[in-house]
Amino acid sequence: MLQRKFTLILSLLMIAVLSACNLPGEASPTPDLALTVTAQLQLLETPTSTPILETATPEFTATPEFTPTPTIPTVTVSVNTNCRTGPGMAYGIIGGLNVGQSAEVIGKNTSTNYWIIKLPGSGAICWLWGEYATVSGNVANLQEYAIPPTPTPTLTPTPTPPTPVSNLVAAKICIPLVLPTYQYGGTLTWQDNSNNETGFKIYLNGGLHGTVAANVTTYPIPPLLLPAGTPITMSVEAYNSGGASAKVDVIIICP
Repeated sequence: MLQRKFTLILSLLMIAVLSACNLPGEASPTPDLALTVTAQLQLLETPTSTPILETATPEFTATPEFTPTPTIPTVTVSVNTNCRTGPGMAYGIIGGLNVGQSAEVIGKNTSTNYWIIKLPGSGAICWLWGEYATVSGNVANLQEYAIPPTPTPTLTPTPTPPTPVSNLVAAKICIPLVLPTYQYGGTLTWQDNSNNETGFKIYLNGGLHGTVAANVTTYPIPPLLLPAGTPITMSVEAYNSGGASAKVDVIIICP
């Protein structure tokens, strides 16, 4: 567009100059004409409109979303874990934390890798081993718990041996076979004189033949085939972890 305007003005100028030359008595173009042409050229070179500047639209960076750290730390376990009065098996079990449960953490003992927690439901305070534990939340400000004294084991007193039985009776049965052979049989009965026996041991001729539980007071005489008049000795003793009572004997003879 600018070139076309320049060509047009130049053409008009040439026409004016030629016209001036053909006029009689006229002199050469005056300096005013040259100044006019120069002014027209400057107008052509001057932009007629203000350029439009493209302003880039700023790209906004999304503000990252922060997940708030829980103010109260909690713990879960991957394996059902006992919770004790202190760190280790020497301390008594108060309860346990099962898989799927979550408990509030109120303290820690770094040296033993134990967390001090509140048991769900009861709120009891206990020590949870950290081997299978996952803690969420800020634990930097948790109280460092001191290891409690190891509990003194409670000794279970050894019971005294039970009292011997009494009134041991053999209700014998003698079945004659090919004489003089008999089949021995029948039942032993006795009186239980203690309340702390684990059971009773029955002996045949000094060898252990069988046992019965506490408070049982009968035992079958074994079916022995013996010549007539052959004595057998059966004995009964009460026993427990503290020992055994004295044996009480009965002699059986057929017929």
